Amino acid sequence: NTFFQKSRLIFAGDVMQHTLQLEEAKRDDGTYSYSHWYRHITKEIKSNDLAITNLETPIYKEGFSGYPSFCAPDSFLYAIRDTGFDVILFANNHCFDKGKRGAMHTLALLDSLKLSHCGVYRDIQEREERYPLIIDSNGIRIAILNYTYGTNGNNIPEPMVVNLIDKPVIEEDIFKAKSKGADVIIACMHWGDEYVRIPPARVQEMSRWLIEQGVDHIIGNHPHIIQPIEIRESVEAPDKHAVVYSTGNLVSNMSMRGTDGGMMIKMELKKIMNI
Repeated sequence: NTFFQKSRLIFAGDVMQHTLQLEEAKRDDGTYSYSHWYRHITKEIKSNDLAITNLETPIYKEGFSGYPSFCAPDSFLYAIRDTGFDVILFANNHCFDKGKRGAMHTLALLDSLKLSHCGVYRDIQEREERYPLIIDSNGIRIAILNYTYGTNGNNIPEPMVVNLIDKPVIEEDIFKAKSKGADVIIACMHWGDEYVRIPPARVQEMSRWLIEQGVDHIIGNHPHIIQPIEIRESVEAPDKHAVVYSTGNLVSNMSMRGTDGGMMIKMELKKIMNI
């Protein structure tokens, strides 16, 4: 007899905080509240087995700011957790906007809130132990990879590590995910050019390469606007691969055309079990 194990995933776009958002979140007592941002999507997020989003700002205790160098208070991350997100992607061009102290504080808070995360690590040993991120969801082992094209020129503070888009490293990580028994490998890529509707040739080439190496699905962000979705079929097998070039923004205060919205991607994984 056979039956299916199922897991429902949802991917949301960039979670950002610009200056006007910071000002709007401030309360009379000096604290900041963000929970109302997500009131219309909380039910949808929580209805899935696994919810993933990209944290496009470091979290720190002071010096809160918007573009071009982001920084948000702890309550920013509390609201994301309370909305129902389970996995936080942190490999992006703003992860070191607040230097080492901001990145380290963000990681500590993510751990204290028991939010799974990937992309930035305290040191190489932590990366070895915690990456690729493998999550067992209803009996399906899901490997989540996360990489960024850069860090806005900010130095990567020693001994910290951020996952940069580097083919030999990614190839090694894919092999590691397979060796850890991953049923599905999903690469979350911070890539491309901002505000353009069609992904550049280098991104399309990278997406093909990722699938050739064994990645099953790709979720992209960074352009801040929605880009096309492709469903690719394998030549040798009946596999289908979702390639989402850019989910756009989940929340931001951008004014450029197309940045006032984004999309959430739902994916149902099925694993055939024999008994």
